[in-house]
Amino acid sequence: MNYLIGFALIAFYYAIGSLITEVLHLPFPSSIVSMLLLFVSLTTGIVPGRWVKGACTLLIMVMPLFFIPASMGLMDHFTLLISDSLPLLGATILSSLVVLVVMAKWLDREREEN
Repeated sequence: MNYLIGFALIAFYYAIGSLITEVLHLPFPSSIVSMLLLFVSLTTGIVPGRWVKGACTLLIMVMPLFFIPASMGLMDHFTLLISDSLPLLGATILSSLVVLVVMAKWLDREREEN
C-alpha cells in the first residue's frame, strides 16, 4: 500500500508540474518543476517523507535502466562529444569538486552537531 500512495503522489506532482509548465510556457522540463514542487512539499511537511519513501527507494533501485536510452543517444552524437570534450571534461571535474566540497562541509557540520 505504501508503494501505491508514493507512486500516486509522484504522479500527482508530475501532473501538476506538467500543467504549470504548459500554462506558464516555462522554458524547462515539467519534471524539474514537479521535483521542485515535491521537494518544497516534503521540506515544509505538507507531504510526510514516509509517504513517498518506498516508491522513491524502488525508483532509485531501477534508475540505471533510465540511463540506457540516454547513453545510446549520446553514441549517435559521438563526433560532437569529441569536438566539445575539453569543456565537458572541465565542467564534469568542476561540478564533481563542488559536490565533494559541499558534502565534506555538510558532513563536518553533522559530526559537530552529534
